[in-house]
Amino acid sequence: MTSRSLRTTTAIFAALSLLQPLPAQTQSSADVRSFEEICAEAMIADALACELHIKELQIAAEAEAQAAVDAAEQAAAEAEAAAQAATEAEPDTQADAAAEADELDRVAAEAEAQAAEAASAAGRLAAEAEAAAQAAADAEAQAAGEATEEAEGIEFEKAETEADAEAEPAADAQAEADAQVQAEADAAAQAEADAEADALAETESAAQAEAGTDQDDEPVPEAITEALEANEPVAEDCLAEDIDADGSILCVDELTGEGIAAIADEDGTEADTEVEVTTETVTESTHRSSSEEFSETTSDAEGGTSTAAAGGSAMEQRDTGMSDLEKAGLFVLGAVVVGAILSNGQRVEANTGDRVIVLNDDGSHRVLKDDDALLRQPGSEVRTERFNDGSTRTTVTRDDGTQIITIRDSTGRALRRVRIEPDGREYLLIDDTRTFDPVIVRDLPRPIYDDFDYRAATDREALRQALLAADQRGIGRSFSLRQVRDYVEVRELAPEINFGAVTFATNSAALQPSQAEQLREMGLLMRDLIADDPTELFLIEGHTDAIGDAGYNLLLSDRRSESVALALSEYFQVPTENMVVQGYGERFLRVPSQSAERLNRRVAVRRITPLLQQN
Repeated sequence: MTSRSLRTTTAIFAALSLLQPLPAQTQSSADVRSFEEICAEAMIADALACELHIKELQIAAEAEAQAAVDAAEQAAAEAEAAAQAATEAEPDTQADAAAEADELDRVAAEAEAQAAEAASAAGRLAAEAEAAAQAAADAEAQAAGEATEEAEGIEFEKAETEADAEAEPAADAQAEADAQVQAEADAAAQAEADAEADALAETESAAQAEAGTDQDDEPVPEAITEALEANEPVAEDCLAEDIDADGSILCVDELTGEGIAAIADEDGTEADTEVEVTTETVTESTHRSSSEEFSETTSDAEGGTSTAAAGGSAMEQRDTGMSDLEKAGLFVLGAVVVGAILSNGQRVEANTGDRVIVLNDDGSHRVLKDDDALLRQPGSEVRTERFNDGSTRTTVTRDDGTQIITIRDSTGRALRRVRIEPDGREYLLIDDTRTFDPVIVRDLPRPIYDDFDYRAATDREALRQALLAADQRGIGRSFSLRQVRDYVEVRELAPEINFGAVTFATNSAALQPSQAEQLREMGLLMRDLIADDPTELFLIEGHTDAIGDAGYNLLLSDRRSESVALALSEYFQVPTENMVVQGYGERFLRVPSQSAERLNRRVAVRRITPLLQQN
């Protein structure tokens, strides 16, 4: 505490200067002893002891002054007595008495003057000593808030002796204390001003950065996170929630029933919502047929893409580097990389450009794809409106004027689909925007496998009876398309027609024309049923055996189901909007076997219209 010791010592010296004996104050400046000499003469080195010595000197000075006053009073009394005696004395002695009285008066006056001077000096001494002590206390209190370094001993400072020996030390101590307080107050004010300036600068910088982000960055849906840094999974906060088939909440996108209704309202949407619109005319060169392999566009962790054939000879690449998903307006889904984490916790295991395979928390896999892929037929004009949340509205206009309008979420899943005839008639095919009861498996009716031998049916009438079997059931409720896709117990309420005669080459999703011919009876029946009721909807399922990777089997089965649906349209004119494809990989084996089993490698069809429409 060096600073504290110096300030305390200065105050003590100021007090010492005021407490020198009264006669010494009349001497010249050269004769005044320094404070060091006073303390050294008393052999005092400690500050506290020196302060006590000062007080003792003060008491002694006051006592000396009082003694002088008493002496003056005594002299005055004696002079008065002498004068009285002289008055009463005989004339011959009066002259001597008068002379003695005059002398006594002189002595009394001198003593009285000395007493007055001593009293004045003592009072002044006491006042100045008190001021010096107060200055010392203030300086010590101020120094206590500063550094805490310990100093050994007391460092004495020399007081100035050329100035007034009575008042200047105390004034110096007070001035020093006042200057220190003012300096610290100024420093605190400056620090506060600097802090406020820094906070203001940070606020302005943050505002500018946010403004820059708003101006420079296009809004990107957060339903799926795009990138992985250093191959580490990154999870994003959920942008919005969606009710799963079983009633649980999953994160998908921002769409609500009201939002979808607004999107479906072509008259008022674009005025209220920012929309990115693209148009495309589908040609033979930009369309994949059922006999062609899928072209794979693989996204790596650095965001690059590479294209390869998915077995066999692939169709010629006719794009500009965009994947099928990106060309379909599903930019977020198309941009995810292997290893990325979707907002609902699913991990991306594969992105082939046309599909994304994700791993669920329970170890199962799920395929994400464009549900509108079947609609992109040669000669059609496709208008895609992409909204800020990643959802899309596609309008497919055919040569005859028929329009198919589909609303998809950011993962490509169809939420609502409407067919509008050239004469203005509308048919609602899919509507997952309604509220559906959750699936309680134990409350579902038991499947009826024995009513119709649909697996062995080969003629069209037998197939018709099998497909219409679900109409005879009193299910008592309707399901969403998502519930039908996700619950095998719900799907089994509609009979499965297995295309056992249709086969694919190993690891191939291309369906050769000879195999497509096996679909004739079913294709013609489906076309007739749709002609009778344009709202008919069929689910084309793909399955594999248990050989190989589960994720790859899911991808392969989903692609094979798409090839079968394309073949039904190409060869038998089944409207593509009335079909939905879904692969299940090795999840539902017809024959429980982990080996290569032909019966498990199958594609099947179900008529799911009664499941979606029955109340």
